[in-house]
Amino acid sequence: MIWNRWRPRLIYLVMSAFVTWHALALVIAPVPTSSELVDAPRAILQPYLTLLRMDNPWSFFAPTIGGADVRYIVEDAAGGRAEFGTAEKTSWFHPEHLWLKDWNYSIIDNPELYADRAGEILCRKHASMRPVSITFVQRVHIGFKPEDWLSGKRPLDPEFTRERTVQTVQCPTP
Repeated sequence: MIWNRWRPRLIYLVMSAFVTWHALALVIAPVPTSSELVDAPRAILQPYLTLLRMDNPWSFFAPTIGGADVRYIVEDAAGGRAEFGTAEKTSWFHPEHLWLKDWNYSIIDNPELYADRAGEILCRKHASMRPVSITFVQRVHIGFKPEDWLSGKRPLDPEFTRERTVQTVQCPTP
């Protein structure tokens, strides 16, 4: 008889504790690890965060603004070169644009894992040009201000970008 009266309250208490625990995990997960305030709760919550793959950085909440993009240069047998961007012709609102941006960052961060496969795909895409190699170039945007825009300059002008060759991939010969 007493159990029947206490059971709903106990269930409510357990569910409230779980919701509080999960909400705390959602708040603690993206906080930088250099914060002393969250080190103790993170130590307790870490197994839960890892189990549910909730341990994400701050960038989980928003895309990277500015940053870098990947361009690739197709070189043909005659020595001609053509430069392309991987996400240029895709609308920002199309899901493929996000996929291509993630692909760009994967190539930049781990070229040894992703550049060869991406190069192979791009060699097939540009087969009509008879490509010999594909060179991936990272373009980093730096120091562009509103005053620069008003003076007629653009964010992709050479003075506001720095380029770095990521990797060159040789195309298979047909």
